[in-house]
Amino acid sequence: MHVDEAIIHDLERYRTEGYPWAEWDLFRDEAPVYWYEREGITPFWSITRYADVKHVSGDNETFANGEGRLRLDLAERDTRFWDGYRERMVERGWDPNEPPDFIYTDRPVHWDMRRLVAPEFTPKAMRSREESLTLHAQMYATEFANQVRNHGTADLVEDLAVKLPLAAICEMMGASPQDWEQVHAWTAVLFDDPALMRFAKEGESKKEMRRRMFVEFEDWIFEQIADRRLAGCTGPDLISILLRSEVANEPLTPQQLLGYIRVLILAGNETTRNAATGGMIALLEHREELDFLAEQRDEDDVIDTAVEEILRWTSPVIQFARVCTRDTEVNGQLIKAGEHVGIWHASANRDERQFAEPYRFDVQRTPNEHVAFGHGAHFCLGTHLARWELRAFFKAVLPVLTDLQLDGELERVGHLHVGPIQRQMVVRKHIGSTKS
Repeated sequence: MHVDEAIIHDLERYRTEGYPWAEWDLFRDEAPVYWYEREGITPFWSITRYADVKHVSGDNETFANGEGRLRLDLAERDTRFWDGYRERMVERGWDPNEPPDFIYTDRPVHWDMRRLVAPEFTPKAMRSREESLTLHAQMYATEFANQVRNHGTADLVEDLAVKLPLAAICEMMGASPQDWEQVHAWTAVLFDDPALMRFAKEGESKKEMRRRMFVEFEDWIFEQIADRRLAGCTGPDLISILLRSEVANEPLTPQQLLGYIRVLILAGNETTRNAATGGMIALLEHREELDFLAEQRDEDDVIDTAVEEILRWTSPVIQFARVCTRDTEVNGQLIKAGEHVGIWHASANRDERQFAEPYRFDVQRTPNEHVAFGHGAHFCLGTHLARWELRAFFKAVLPVLTDLQLDGELERVGHLHVGPIQRQMVVRKHIGSTKS
């Protein structure tokens, strides 16, 4: 295969085969900074090597995040997103040119917004939530084990992996447990779950259903805001904190509040559950690693090391996009002002220049300086939350996994930004399986 023939944006490929590892390998070897121009997607510079990904991510002045290019997507889908967003903003009487959330901004605005809740995502803050995370993880693991025991089979995604990240971020938001399932449905729609039509009302088209769900989610967020205001905004939850906060001596606007809360829920839910699912699948496919961890599950440092390898291995965030603000060079290649740049985190996490035997799943791998959380000014705000969640999750589920094996084919969602796994069934080992 020649680099000019390689395709790394085909959603159907992501759905049926997963990440295009062979193509990324080719680009890293032969064209690490490559002008990717293909039908159906806005042309961009493809950055695939670890060192280059870190360089671009770390230079937010040269490679800006705040010009409408947060992530790469098919041109038609990108247009649909922005048209839909602007239409909803106009309907609400808001500024259609205001970024959807603070992630679309750069410094100093990005930092001014980010710092509002940053103290709630520190290691100190996570330690205060550790007991809750542990209790939830143990409860969900027990429920899952009982389901497998009673029915002989279960889904790693819907029956287990979705639950802890959803519970954690909803608790931080102060959302009622009665709403958690519905929040999960809204986020599924936002990430183009292929089984979306299960949410449709009679006679509703996919487009109509999606729009209704978008509006419902936004209306629910405003209900949460109203409830906090009625209570005086004194609570420790993230929504109350945002309502008490100011930027440049001004409270956040309703538009800013909506975007902020929405992105916290989405980011806090989707990516961690995909890492959890992908990690379980990797362990079930590498029984020696699973057995080792199960024996060492009470050793926090061992679990922490394994979590980092799971994050590198799964790379739940595939890529981000930037816009070049001035002529510059990356790895000897001229990139001009105004050109788009795509940084492939998943490819960087398989770069043999950074990781020895990158295609070997090794839960004892150290050092392991992956870029699963990004790098630079836009380094993931929820890094510590994700790590604490995954630690609690795997300590709880490891004993359960040792008695299971994969059953049937993995089902994915075709998406260019995150790598959602929709479904992966497991069975008890003694029952037998259609997949060894």
